Amino acid sequence: MSVYPLHQLPKHQEAYIKDIIANPAFGSQDNSVSRRLADLGFSSHRPVSIIAKGLLGRGPYVVRLDHHSQFSLRKAEAEKILCYLK
Repeated sequence: MSVYPLHQLPKHQEAYIKDIIANPAFGSQDNSVSRRLADLGFSSHRPVSIIAKGLLGRGPYVVRLDHHSQFSLRKAEAEKILCYLK
């Protein structure tokens, strides 16, 4: 199974969340960001896709979770979410 950071997926490619990992860009706040993503529903095996990308594909990213919820994530947040394809 290949694993990709969420921000690397093409638009409208459905994937499933494998894990939320550390990102040194957040420094001492990394655990808080991970908890916030989990509180929003970003957890293992849930379907996720990018429905829009910011200018030049650099972010922010509009993400659809479970086919109905939409969130805007910064690139550093999207890098924390590892996904796999079925």
